[in-house]
Amino acid sequence: MANHPRVLAVIPARSGSKGLKDKNILPFNGKPLLAWSIEAAKQSKYVLDAVVSTDCNKYAEVAKKWGAHVPFIRPKTLSDDTAGMMSVLKHAVDEMAKANLFYDVVVCLQPTSPLRTYEHINAALEYFERIPSEEKSLASVYQVENKYRWLLQDNSEGQLRFLDDSLNQGGLFNRQNNGRVYMPNGAIFIYQVDSLFAQYQPTTYSFVMDEVDSIDIDTLDEFNLALKRQQ
Repeated sequence: MANHPRVLAVIPARSGSKGLKDKNILPFNGKPLLAWSIEAAKQSKYVLDAVVSTDCNKYAEVAKKWGAHVPFIRPKTLSDDTAGMMSVLKHAVDEMAKANLFYDVVVCLQPTSPLRTYEHINAALEYFERIPSEEKSLASVYQVENKYRWLLQDNSEGQLRFLDDSLNQGGLFNRQNNGRVYMPNGAIFIYQVDSLFAQYQPTTYSFVMDEVDSIDIDTLDEFNLALKRQQ
């Protein structure tokens, strides 16, 4: 990237998962799950610093063992189920600023996406920098069948209407004419640091990943599926 923005990678790894207990530090092909995201961030040629944001000292020690910086412990107010990711990222940026470390771009790498590699991170950051707008963000996605566009709901009078209101304007259309449909996979989110603290909502652009690499682990079945896909 020509301008070499200062990039901070934040790996959010709170404890207390309800779906799969301590999933972020479960052994995954010889390493704790979060180690895969730490190593991917450190291998990226664009990431200046990689920090783990956690509320748990045990998680912090695991993260340090695998090469991450853990310069703060996340407060409990940002560690429950209601805590938004934007608030977690803002907190990380603020904490780094206290140490006189400032960044232009922050990339969020959830540890539940172990099949996301440094190549994905590099490509996503390169694409992000090519987007001319300053009011931008990026989310990784994967393509899904466009059948979701054809979901129906009934109104108060029992009449069926498409959830996609554009289809209600002219009846049924040829499926081949529909735009592509994507699902966020949680692997990569990128923001301009300025936009994190701005009042406006930045335009979100998509970075398309393969469905195989897009698994986001929340259950034991997903954990086992990810293990099989990585082998």
